[in-house]
Amino acid sequence: MIVDGKRLWIDSHVHVRGWNEAETGPPEFGIEDVMAVMDADAAHLVWVISFSWPGMRRIGRDPRTGVPWTNEGQLRLVAQAPEGRIFGSIAIHPDALEESLDAIDLYAGEHGFVQIGEVLGYAMKFALDSPEMVAIARRAAEHDVPVQVHVSTAGQPEGRQMREAISLARQVPEAKIIAAHAIGGTNSWMHITAAEVYAMMGGENLWLEIRDFNTREWVREAVERLGSERLICGTDWIARDLPPFPPYGILFPNESPDDNPYPCRVSSLEGFLRESGCSEDDIANIAARNSIELFGLEGRL
Repeated sequence: MIVDGKRLWIDSHVHVRGWNEAETGPPEFGIEDVMAVMDADAAHLVWVISFSWPGMRRIGRDPRTGVPWTNEGQLRLVAQAPEGRIFGSIAIHPDALEESLDAIDLYAGEHGFVQIGEVLGYAMKFALDSPEMVAIARRAAEHDVPVQVHVSTAGQPEGRQMREAISLARQVPEAKIIAAHAIGGTNSWMHITAAEVYAMMGGENLWLEIRDFNTREWVREAVERLGSERLICGTDWIARDLPPFPPYGILFPNESPDDNPYPCRVSSLEGFLRESGCSEDDIANIAARNSIELFGLEGRL
């Protein structure tokens, strides 16, 4: 899909902190610093952003106060961004169920946030398919926003997080579940296989993010076995430290762009899709079309 002569590229998995590192006020940078990264690329970038370290720490200490505090910071960022370029994700925690359900009603219902996430069960020590998470997924379904749950890209080879993600999808078939950065690491084959089995059993509410587009063998496997309609872009780009931020498309945010194994830009990621055997229709699906439908972005871009 092309916008003003540029490839439309929607990334569902970007972390930008809504508070400063001291947790005392707005971040130490402005929205113009974030837009500088997006506008530096030749593609038309659209991001769905979620919280970073200050929010994670605050929620970890006290979920009941941390959930509303974190979402307040994310709203500040989204409200400052140019229309149609940055959309919000809603922070939740099952130990703050009432606050989480209220946040979904407020931020999805009134402020136009398009996703629940990133749900970090592994880091915050809760199961992705607990009764509280089922209640959260059901409320998300009422607002037609997906739930983005972390599944380990390389660690936890036993696959617990993916099993819990599919269990949540099975328990709440009306909800849309996204397995965050499922494609790219050594767990990719397991994630693809689990999603394929779930689909064969009739599951129609699970999508997988591609994080590492340069892992062509996994991308090819996912497209062939799941279909490009079940894949979206989710690179886990993080606005670390202070501006200037790392370029978009970088594989590991802590590394220098000079050390990246490919040029940091959307055209590289698009090229990897072609090298993986993707058709132009597949590329359009993964780059934007699936996300427009999944996040309800028709008419908002």
